[in-house]
Amino acid sequence: MATYTISHTLQTSTSYPAAEFSSTFAPLTSVYFKLNDTIQATVSHPISGNTLGISLNDVNEANPDPSNLGGTTTHADDYTYSLAWSGTFAEGGSASSDYFTQWFHFNRTGTFQYSAKSVFRRVSANIGLNTNNVASSGGTITVTASNVLGLLDPVGNNAHRLYLYVRNSSGTLITSNVSFSTAGNNAYLGKITTTGLTSTLTVGSSLPADTYKVHIGHYGGGGSGNVFYGTDHSITTATFIKAAPPTGDTTPDSFSIGSDQTVATSGQYDATQFTVSGINAAATVSVSGSGSPSVSIAGGDYLATNIPDITNGQTVNFRMFAPGTPGTNHSATLNIGGVTDSITLTAASSGGSQGGASGTSNYGMQVLGPASGGTQPVIFSPNFKITNLVAFGIESNIQNGSPRTVPSSGVFEGLSSSNDKVKVLFLLDNEPLAAYALTMTKNTGSGEGTVTFTNVGAGNISLKYYILRTE
Repeated sequence: MATYTISHTLQTSTSYPAAEFSSTFAPLTSVYFKLNDTIQATVSHPISGNTLGISLNDVNEANPDPSNLGGTTTHADDYTYSLAWSGTFAEGGSASSDYFTQWFHFNRTGTFQYSAKSVFRRVSANIGLNTNNVASSGGTITVTASNVLGLLDPVGNNAHRLYLYVRNSSGTLITSNVSFSTAGNNAYLGKITTTGLTSTLTVGSSLPADTYKVHIGHYGGGGSGNVFYGTDHSITTATFIKAAPPTGDTTPDSFSIGSDQTVATSGQYDATQFTVSGINAAATVSVSGSGSPSVSIAGGDYLATNIPDITNGQTVNFRMFAPGTPGTNHSATLNIGGVTDSITLTAASSGGSQGGASGTSNYGMQVLGPASGGTQPVIFSPNFKITNLVAFGIESNIQNGSPRTVPSSGVFEGLSSSNDKVKVLFLLDNEPLAAYALTMTKNTGSGEGTVTFTNVGAGNISLKYYILRTE
């Protein structure tokens, strides 16, 4: 329990003016206190050497009165009168039913022209909440006080109030993400009066999940701690729980990017578009493996790195390329929220030609051209045929200043700087007039068997390319 002390000096008066701790918040009142608190008055005489008197003869229904100080008693200057407010007192009344007492002080010498009184008011109250649970997104709580006893009626904007405030499970005062509709200068400090018993508490979404207590307390003049929300001044509490945010589910339902298959050398493979399902929070997306795998989320650009997170209901497009060497493989994996699917592409031994019989790489002979860059290009092999489509592909978003070399790995069979029987044809997507903005180079040396497209204009260019054997 708390101890509340009013210290004051007798006034030049015979009318017993009240000693006030605060004329703003508790006029005509020395101290507000609770049952079982200790109340004290330290009294001084304005003239040194004079003695003090106290009258406790039930003046103005001042019950209960300290039984050990009954009658008129004399004390030295700067004497402290003290009472633990509990039990039944000699002059009538009990702690459970009496909410007021005043002690009259005066000088014991001279003409009795110096006087004052200590006024103590005991308060009690209950509070209730219309709900004890608040969602993780926040909400409102109606706080209602009842059985408010001992509190004087309100005066102005500040006098004779009880105060509402919130503390967390560790006892820390909460000053943000909470606000009371009856607050004054500080949103976290609500007010209750005898004529205003309700206040709406708004709990913000950013308030951490925890168990909280709404306190109702009295003005704590003469006590310890902050006069409005000191722990000594709390009368009673009510509890509410702020829920934690739901745990996000980032594990999607299973998906497929297709079955293993054989495609043309350096051919582009596009998986059937699918829609992500089974998640309620954003999930990470990544690709790995060979064949330059990339992915487009919700119709965005194809990316191999720095892929944005995906949310439920968004579409996915997966793309990769076959090797440039017949009979070899590229394998790639798509990972969404820890769920994966993989595919392997085998470059066709026919070189990806369309129609007509083809040879087999397991039999026959190869004709090699002159060595260039340490390698000899294949001029003719069992996979060659007249007017043969060696490879086909699509290159998207070739940026100015960023040359694009294809295939990304391996070579185009038969393509070399010295063999003009294998040619490169390219078409610009929806940009027939922009041909001048793109250059094509058959690479030599270590790049023999590859082609580099260079965008020399503004903006991005997309194209389709065909590698054709003409004879």
